[in-house]
Amino acid sequence: RDRRASFDSFSPFVTHSNAMPRLTGSSPSTPSPEIDAATVAATLSAMPSAQTDDDVTAPASADDVSLVTTEDIPMDTPARQSLPPHLSLSPIPGKGLGVITLKPIANGELVGYYQGEVMSEEVKDRRYLPSLQHTLTSQDEEWIQSRLDRGQTLTGCYLYGISLPDDDMYNRFNTGSRGGGRNEDEDAAAKPPNRIYVDAEDEYESLWTRFLNHASPPYNNVNPKSVHESYDGQPKVWFMANRDIEVGEEICFDYGEDYWLEGDEVY
Repeated sequence: RDRRASFDSFSPFVTHSNAMPRLTGSSPSTPSPEIDAATVAATLSAMPSAQTDDDVTAPASADDVSLVTTEDIPMDTPARQSLPPHLSLSPIPGKGLGVITLKPIANGELVGYYQGEVMSEEVKDRRYLPSLQHTLTSQDEEWIQSRLDRGQTLTGCYLYGISLPDDDMYNRFNTGSRGGGRNEDEDAAAKPPNRIYVDAEDEYESLWTRFLNHASPPYNNVNPKSVHESYDGQPKVWFMANRDIEVGEEICFDYGEDYWLEGDEVY
């Protein structure tokens, strides 16, 4: 079944088409030359839906994480290179890669920004939902091919949704070279969705915060915040520490209930 990929403003939620990419942790692999955008669109519906219990675990602590310096992990994308020196991108048992702090972080401190491509809900659905793959535009196919050419994934698991106050702002993000407006055969009277999305999946368009793993309350130590329009006219998403975070702790936030499928074991 389709998954609606999204985080809600001030209350994050996201769904996924397999185990979370934050939990896989492997560096992007170069796709086969035979793979093209049409092939990816045709295979989205065949992606597995099950998630094992091992995919979601409690946040790592200094006792169970063997800190690995960033020199031991490929730092070959802008997202990885944006990692501040006081943080470590490290293997986390049962998760893949995660972010460990190498210095104390005080309660209420700004931890980092969540950055990515901004798209409307309509564009997001077209590109990531298997049931809408037949509606892909030429711009969508170019976007997919660009991901493949750079070894980036297409899971739809890094989307942060932000509620909008009016339709005018939604329409601003529903056009452009990376998206496209409503299809002509769609009901013109339908009210546009009232959310836009920050998609941090592409490591060439995002920051280190894309590697933050999940932890359920009270184990999550940061909370996401967002505004629909910042000083530059773009949405803004950031993370604030919700308690003091000690050296060696993994930085995690609560993905929210709607991220998970029925039957998933969440910790």
